[in-house]
Amino acid sequence: MFSITTYIIECAIMMAAFGSLVFGMLLINPVSFISDYPPEIQEEYYRSQNKERVRKKLTAVMIVKKMIALVIFAFIFAWMAHIAGATNFIQGLLAVYGYIIALAAFDTCILDWLLFPNIRRVRLAGTEHIESEYRRKLFHLKAMLPMLPVFAAGGVVSALIMVWIW
Repeated sequence: MFSITTYIIECAIMMAAFGSLVFGMLLINPVSFISDYPPEIQEEYYRSQNKERVRKKLTAVMIVKKMIALVIFAFIFAWMAHIAGATNFIQGLLAVYGYIIALAAFDTCILDWLLFPNIRRVRLAGTEHIESEYRRKLFHLKAMLPMLPVFAAGGVVSALIMVWIW
């Protein structure tokens, strides 16, 4: 039987773990997620730090990191749906899509809109003077909304994994 209580607890733990991981990585190295910053911030960082030559390398590294993360998340979401009580593909799909939407909303509304614009330590060197670019809520919303269909595909993959393994 599917447990809403377990599901909500899983979502809270997932958001806390994701936020800690992302924020920790940014505190260690603010360039960790450079491709997620608005283009004006990226341009100013590369220009001010004379790193235009390493731009393609950093972009390639980010693509590899994100692909690895997607595979890991597919399995974690499948496991979480199973723990919450999903027993078939449709339940797994709905559960996983819900996890993904919750995580995307948390990332956009809490991390991108509230924390990052207000915590100067995670700002990229040489971009401190473009405060307004860190506060562009519409940029982050426009980046997240087209991903909704992609998230559905991720839900299908995780639901298939869940049904296959459990």
